[in-house]
Order: sequence, then C-alpha cells, then structure tokens
Amino acid sequence: MSYFYGPVPSRRLGFSLGVDLIPKKTCTLDCLYCQLGCSEKKTMKRFFYVDMRKFTQELKEITKTNPKIDYITISGSGEPTLHKSLDKIIHAIKRIVKNKYPVCVITNSSLLYRKDVRNELKAADLIIPSLDAATSGTFRRINRPHKAVVFKKLVKGIISLRKEFKGKIWLEIMLLAGVNDTIAELEKFREIVENINPDKVQLNLPVRPCSFKLSGPSPKKLERIVEIINNNAEIVAGVSNLKNRAKVSKDLAREILTFLKRRPATLDDLVISLAARPRDISKELNFLLDKGVLRKQNNHFTIND
Repeated sequence: MSYFYGPVPSRRLGFSLGVDLIPKKTCTLDCLYCQLGCSEKKTMKRFFYVDMRKFTQELKEITKTNPKIDYITISGSGEPTLHKSLDKIIHAIKRIVKNKYPVCVITNSSLLYRKDVRNELKAADLIIPSLDAATSGTFRRINRPHKAVVFKKLVKGIISLRKEFKGKIWLEIMLLAGVNDTIAELEKFREIVENINPDKVQLNLPVRPCSFKLSGPSPKKLERIVEIINNNAEIVAGVSNLKNRAKVSKDLAREILTFLKRRPATLDDLVISLAARPRDISKELNFLLDKGVLRKQNNHFTIND
C-alpha cells in the first residue's frame, strides 16, 4: 500500500487506519521529538500529492475485509495540511467507506492560520492540533519551524478553527522536561488553552525514539502540570489495552517491516496491531535484529537506515 498503513493501535484512537499523503518528512516544522528524524524538506508550499485512482483502489481493498477500525487517521510521514484540497481526500474516504468510520486529522497547527486550510478541514470528524509551546522562544526551541511560521499566527489559527469547526477538537501538548514545563510556561499554556476551549487536552510524552535525548516530566510534576493547565487534561503516553484484534498476517516479517517503515514500535505495539502471539513476533524481531535489518532503542524497534 502506498497511502495506507494499519490498522495500528493508537494511544488515543483505538484501532486507527493511517493515511499517509505527504512524502516522508516533508513538513513545516522540524520537531526535536519527531520519531522520523530530522525534516528532509521544510516547506510551506502546498501540493496535491495523491494519485486519486490508486488511493481509492487501496482503500476499497483494505475495507472490503471489514477490518477492526475505530478511526481513519490522516497523519503519516509529513504535515498532512501540506496536501492541497484535503477536503477532496476526506470526502473520497467517506464516500468509499459510506461514513462507517470517522475521519481524524492530526496536524501540527502551523497552517491553521489559513482560511482555505480550515475550510478544507471542516470535512473531518475529529481534529487533533498540536501546541507544544506557550511562548515564541520555546516554540522555536522545540519545533524548529520554517522561517515563515509565526507562533502568534499559529495560536490564532487554532482559536479560529475552534470557532468554525463543528466536530471535536482534541488539543495535544508534548511535554519535555526542562523545556516547556516551567511554571511560567504552564501558566501561559493555561491562558491559551482557555482561549482555544478544546473538547479535550491531551498531554503527551516523548516515549518513542528520536534524534535527541529527551524525557518527560516526572509523575509528580505531571500532576502539577494537569492542575495548572487544565484539571480535565489527560496523559496519553501508553498504548491502550485493545481487546479487538485485526487478522493474523500470513507473512509476519513483511508485516513487521511494513509497520516499522512508518514508525518505531514496541513489542506490545506489534502484538496488538498484527494480532500475533508475542513469541512469534519476538522470533521474527530477533531474526531481523541478527540480520542487522532492525535496531532496538528504549524498547522500540526501528529499521536501520
């Protein structure tokens, strides 16, 4: 598949069928915590990347087996709002699946200041915008944006989206110890969150391997952060215990590699997503590690470059 991966276990969305529209690491930002490494192409230019005929064929092929899917999630290897006419993609998905599955878009929020982008996103059911900083300086330190990305415009874009969008908005904040968890930053976060008024605030932690040595705040500090930012905020740092499972793969090694091409994963991630026994997954992982195809870092497996 060129445009789809999964369904994979999501910490927030149950079983998620991923949609990858953008060339790898084509993004407006170059975030410190990105599991895909440094951005290969930092850009603000939007293009229409997808071959719609191939896209629709792939989606029909996947859904004809009636797999367990809780959300169809547009995120992938780059910033999805860099895809022009995103509403065309969303409408095509809904037409093919006959609105059986809700569509979620996960965005870094950098293009939400644009009215055309916000209008295109109205076709979605759920939007998860991220906001990793409450000040311009912290934003530049964590997200390392394209020179044309302005922090104040990014925040205003999320606020405008909230006013215009009729679906659900779950605001995601990635917390990095010693970077965006100071009391001053958190108090500014609280003010911004109040202005956005999202349906949920989700606090994330850097649990996946990345190019830099990062850590999240301590459990005690997290409790304090929740109190300051939003008492209803939830911490989403572990894979859910999903009971419903997808079909067992006939070629486990190939499916493992297909999964890991998209993002690093733990043994539990792979067991849940591929619906295989842990010992079978472990056997294939050990074989691929011995061959030098994979490497292991912080309990996550990833493909060697």
